Amino acid sequence: MKRITNKLYILIIVVVLTSCKAVDIRTDYLLSRSNGSTEAQGRELLAKAVDVMGYDKLEKTRSYEVTAQFNWKGAWLLLPMNALPGNNNNDIQFRFATNTFDGQVEFLEGRKDDKIFGIQSWQGYKVDPKTNEVKEKNRARHDWGLATYHYLLEAPFRLLNECEIIRYAGEKTVEGTTYSTVYATWGTEAPNKEYDRWLLYINQQTGFVDLLEVTINDFFLPMPKGMQHATVYVERSKTSIGTYMPNNVIIQLKSPKRKEKKVYSFALRNYKFDSFPKEQLYPLEGLKFYGNSKPESK
Repeated sequence: MKRITNKLYILIIVVVLTSCKAVDIRTDYLLSRSNGSTEAQGRELLAKAVDVMGYDKLEKTRSYEVTAQFNWKGAWLLLPMNALPGNNNNDIQFRFATNTFDGQVEFLEGRKDDKIFGIQSWQGYKVDPKTNEVKEKNRARHDWGLATYHYLLEAPFRLLNECEIIRYAGEKTVEGTTYSTVYATWGTEAPNKEYDRWLLYINQQTGFVDLLEVTINDFFLPMPKGMQHATVYVERSKTSIGTYMPNNVIIQLKSPKRKEKKVYSFALRNYKFDSFPKEQLYPLEGLKFYGNSKPESK
C-alpha cells in the first residue's frame, strides 16, 4: 500500500508541475472549423442520442430514486477526494427531483448508516434519523457530490436543453469503438473559469452516450488545473419507464484510458420513478426555487 501511495503522490506532483493552463478539451477537428459548419450537426447528433436513450420519458417524471454503491481504487481513497465519505462498498440511496439540483442521499449501511444529507436550492441540510428534524448544514463535499452525481445521470438531455454552445467535434476511436463527439458548454467556447465544458462521445452503433470528458471548475477542494479534467465511462440499461439510465459509471483522471485505469466507479440499480412525494426533497421553508439554475454566486 505504501508503494501505491507513493506512486499516486508522484503522479499528482507531475500533473501539478506540467499543467498551468486551463484544460482545453476541444478537438483538432473543432478548432479547424467555423461555428456555422458544426453547430447544426452537433445539436442534431445530441438530440438524436437523447431520443434513442429515451430521456424524454425521464423529463416527464417529477422525481426518482436509485441505489448506488461506490468502489474506490487503491490509494485514491486515502486522498480527500470522496464527496460522499462512507460510500465505499456500502449501499447508498439517491433521491432526486428531476431536472433540478435538489436531492438527498441516505446511507443504507456502514458507519453512516441511516444518515440523510440533502441539498435544496443550494442550501445543504441533514435529517436526524431518529426525530426527522431537519437542520441547515452546508457541507461543501455533500453539496457538491449531490449536485454533481444528479447532473451526471441527466446530463445528455440537460446539456441539450441548456447549453448555449453545442458543436460537432469529429470522430474519435477509444478501445476499438468509433464515436461521434459533440462539444457542449456555455458562455464562450474557449476554456474559462466560469463554465464547465463537456465532450460527449456518441457510439455510432447504438446511438448512446458512452463517454463524457468534462472539466471541473468548482470542485469542493482547490484542485490544480491538470486535475480539473475527468473522463466518465457510462454503461446503460433500460429502466421501467423506457429510459436507458446509467447502471455503471467509471471515473478517470484526464482523457480516456483503459477502463481499469479508474479513480473510482459506482454501480446503480433499482431505479424507481415518482415512487415518493417530490415534496420530500423540499423540507426547508422560505427558500427561492432555483430548479436547474444556480444563484449568481455559484
